[in-house]
Formats: sequence, structure tokens, C-alpha cells
Amino acid sequence: MGERAEPFKQQLAYDAQRSLYDYWRSKCAPGKLPTRQDLHPRDMVQFLPFITLTDVAQKHTHITFRVRLAGTGLRSVLHREITGCTLDELPIGRQARDKWRQIHERIVAERTPLCGVTPLMWEKADNTGQTALAQFWLKFPLAGENGKVCSILAYDIFTPLADLSPGLGLRATHN
Repeated sequence: MGERAEPFKQQLAYDAQRSLYDYWRSKCAPGKLPTRQDLHPRDMVQFLPFITLTDVAQKHTHITFRVRLAGTGLRSVLHREITGCTLDELPIGRQARDKWRQIHERIVAERTPLCGVTPLMWEKADNTGQTALAQFWLKFPLAGENGKVCSILAYDIFTPLADLSPGLGLRATHN
């Protein structure tokens, strides 16, 4: 991971993302991913409103991703609570769910962080339409006691699509 750290960090659009990435990297031991216990909320206070912690449960070949914790800032952007939801229960449409599943599965398989920017069309809880945002996302694998990825820590920054430069193509970018 060391030789790939700088190119990955250069992909990050915001200083806050780079800061959180540096914190996560500081908790990585040689050849090992950090665990949830290695990260402390007091060290991430400024990020907490837009942090998501997703549990990874694997049974045979099927992996379930369940949101264990979603920051309060996410609730205000997404207009609903997502804590406790599985990836398959999120109201984002099948195509988006399939894309997010692939990203989460890649993080588990490769044991590496990923980042990107994606348009987010989120159904409002009161059925008054959708919110159109650019989601600048950053996701980190966290290991369990057995060394396998058991959680994914995510940090999101949302920007209204209308506020972005017209020349910016929104597509997922990865490590």
C-alpha cells in the first residue's frame, strides 16, 4: 500500500478527505489494516457528521453490507435515517445498488481504500422528488480480529450538481 499511497491521495478532491486518509494510514501497521478499535471518534470529530460505518458479513459466497452507523449530516442530506439498512434496502435504484455493491466487494477483496465522485439521485422520504448531488466518497477497509475486512469506514462530501463546473464529468474514480 505504501508505494500507492501518494497517487491515491492525489485523487482526493478535498483537504478533509486527505486528512482522514492520513489518519487512516497512520493506524495501518506494516501489512495490516487498522481495526475499528484503532480509530477513535475524538480523533475524527470534524468528520463524524458524514461518516458511515458499514458491517461486512460474509456467508459462503454472499456478502451483506449493513450500515452500523450513519452520521447525522447524512440524515439531513439523504432525508432519512440509513442506520440499520443493508445496501440492498437503500432507495437508490437497482443500477446504483449494483455499482455500490461492486465497490464494496472490491474493497473487501483488495483490502484497499477507494474513492470517487458519483451523481446521487436520492428519493426524498416525503416523496416530493429527488435531490441531485455530487457525492465525493472515500471508503476504507477495517479488519476484524481474524485480519479479514469486517467493516468499511466511509466519508462523504456532497455538493449540489448545479454548483459544479459544467466541464466536470462525474464518474467513479478508484485507486
